[in-house]
Amino acid sequence: MARLCGSYSASMFDSFKDEILKLRSLGFGVAYIVAKIGLGTRQSLYNYLKKLSKLGGNKTTLLALELKKALPLNLKIKHAKNRIKEFYKSQNGKVYISYSGGKDSTVLLHLVRTLYKDVEAVFCNTTNEYVEILEHIKKTTNLVTLQPKQTFNELVKTLGFPLVSKKVTRAVYDLKHPTPKNANSRRMYLEGIGSKGQNLSSFKLAKKWRYLIDEPYNITNKCCDILKKDPFKVYEKQTQKKPYIGTSALESKMRKDNYLKYGCNIYEGDAKSRPLSIFSEKDIWAYIKKYNLEYSSIYDDKLINGVSVSGEKRTGCAYCAFGAQFESKDNNRFTRLSLRKPKQFKKMMSLTNGDVSFKEALTKMGVF
Repeated sequence: MARLCGSYSASMFDSFKDEILKLRSLGFGVAYIVAKIGLGTRQSLYNYLKKLSKLGGNKTTLLALELKKALPLNLKIKHAKNRIKEFYKSQNGKVYISYSGGKDSTVLLHLVRTLYKDVEAVFCNTTNEYVEILEHIKKTTNLVTLQPKQTFNELVKTLGFPLVSKKVTRAVYDLKHPTPKNANSRRMYLEGIGSKGQNLSSFKLAKKWRYLIDEPYNITNKCCDILKKDPFKVYEKQTQKKPYIGTSALESKMRKDNYLKYGCNIYEGDAKSRPLSIFSEKDIWAYIKKYNLEYSSIYDDKLINGVSVSGEKRTGCAYCAFGAQFESKDNNRFTRLSLRKPKQFKKMMSLTNGDVSFKEALTKMGVF
């Protein structure tokens, strides 16, 4: 095929788009790809790739994601570092690392500081953290710690318990607090019918959770906003810095869809970089092993008073019950907490809303 030189139109590469993305995701440079497809020049292909990255907000394709998932660790590391550099330059160095102390953000911290050692780690103490996470975070250098306006204990008292899921809490709140303005949403949650009569059965509140409507306590989905998101928003407004975040597109359908729309880096509006987007959990542990990184002991199995207690697979807020209904009654996040930190567990279970204790609410939910 004759190679075109000089000026070009983006459409000349379109029929080779999947092949170009495949080769690019495997780590091949523009010169190799130009030679392989026999079309264009290095500069024209570079410009095309640059245009693709910005088209629709840096969107990518499912094919590219699938190929990147299969890359060896060394190429994933290279890919992550490239995204880190691109974002750093785009923000003129006004960046920070969103640091939770978990295994993913531990890898993110190491990756970013391998390139830019002075980027600060910003941790928000939600007041609902695993003790082991707090112990690990104390060892972090150049650390900024944010504090929410309310503590978790205060939030439970005023707003309610974080039970089941965000979706269920939204439905239950509207159904417990009927007003003319939420009449349509209440119908949707009870009958699965939209305001125009359309079928919205996926929003219908499951029968097993309808008991929550009549319970004397409230449940809430506002924990994350108040305890974590709001402090970061204030920090970003004050510093004009944008974050590196340690999330992966492989963790959920929502994160995958968002990655396909924007790619690793979002440059406009709520700008952020997610350089670990193509990393699996296996990759995270392989990276930790490769660089001999110290990580929180929360992930390690322990023998406590003769009882084997498994480490946590995922970390977040210690006493959040979202998704706890899917775990075993004999071995779930709360039973493990009761064995690891019995005094703290007893205190947290005594928190009340509507004169009902957290433990009573969790028991009725089926956690215990």
